[in-house]
Amino acid sequence: MNEPPIGPTPAPPPPVSELAVAEIERRLQWRAMPALMFLGILGLLLLAAFWPQLFPPRHVTGLPDDPDVFAAAQLLRGHAVLPGGGLRFESALTGDVAPGAPSPADLDDRIAHADRLVEGARGRLRRDIRLHVVRGALDLMRHRYDRAERHYWYALDRYGDYPEARLGLGVTLAMAGDIDRSHLGGRQQYLRAIAQFAAVQPADAEYDEALYDRALLLERVGRRREAAAVAREYLARPGAAGDGAIRRVAAGVE
Repeated sequence: MNEPPIGPTPAPPPPVSELAVAEIERRLQWRAMPALMFLGILGLLLLAAFWPQLFPPRHVTGLPDDPDVFAAAQLLRGHAVLPGGGLRFESALTGDVAPGAPSPADLDDRIAHADRLVEGARGRLRRDIRLHVVRGALDLMRHRYDRAERHYWYALDRYGDYPEARLGLGVTLAMAGDIDRSHLGGRQQYLRAIAQFAAVQPADAEYDEALYDRALLLERVGRRREAAAVAREYLARPGAAGDGAIRRVAAGVE
């Protein structure tokens, strides 16, 4: 029977000092911190993903509750028109504005009177974002496109889901593009307008107008296949007003 070799007995490991123990605990703590931070970031991302479902954004629509604003709307509904461009427009202030409608002889006086009424309501409605959309519509009809654009952007910066502001901004940009002397500048305005029209959702009351206007502008910038598809979608909508312009766009590409 073989005996184990005789040799020096290995020395026992040195005792662990308190400093070494503290260093091990410190490293374990540092490994735990990134994991906790990761879990915290993951929780925030999950909260951000579910926040719109838990707390849906406020859907802003209609006119501010003010007698002067209501009086301004009475002056303009059924009388407002947008000269040139052939676009459709709708707002709580003006109602539906169809392209090609004749301009009333007293339209300028009506707009000026409505503007004074709305201006008088500003002090009472400083916190009502809808007043900016009302003023944007007035500036649009008075061809003050820079001012109208600022009002619409102000509203959208605070309520991104504001279809009337989207439609109004799109029409404003398109009409500004009509008078831009630079071909490139006008095309850029049309493309910006198309993006605003595309942001209006099918459930929104302004969706038909947005479809109509998007189809016309897509055709205007040379994107005829897209224009025809959008025009056909518009014509398939219940109660869509299919005039010659939109039907020509729809027939552009078979």
